[in-house]
Amino acid sequence: MHPYTFFMLCAAALIVGALIPIQAATNVALSRAIDSVFYASLVLFLVALLVVTMFLLLNRFPLPAVSAFRSAPGYGYLGGLIVAAYVLAITYLAPRIGVGNAICFIVTGQIIMAVTIDHFGLFGSAINHIDLKRGMGVALMIIGLFLARRV
Repeated sequence: MHPYTFFMLCAAALIVGALIPIQAATNVALSRAIDSVFYASLVLFLVALLVVTMFLLLNRFPLPAVSAFRSAPGYGYLGGLIVAAYVLAITYLAPRIGVGNAICFIVTGQIIMAVTIDHFGLFGSAINHIDLKRGMGVALMIIGLFLARRV
């Protein structure tokens, strides 16, 4: 991969990552306004459905064959459950423990699971074993998250 491409992809990841706390705060505002975590989450998914549908229509992406959906591994569909759990959890947790604390714990969980997935090659991922250097880097990231949280 060209270094410029890698840099741009990393920049995109940072930008999307920066949107997550914004999403948490705006989810809270919506759930307070309509007095329901669950209906706020439903509205968020309806908006997401509309945005993705418009993107697909505007870009005229062809619909995959039904057989492609059938041949996908069952765990491939867990993303829908996971995103629902995330949206419900962050909308519930952020007003109770703060956006910063909620995100710190979520990111800690992400780091732990990411290195576990890489280490064992779960879900068809490339194997990237945890060695001492990587383990220390992950430990420092987790320590930093806990140092950054507020009680």
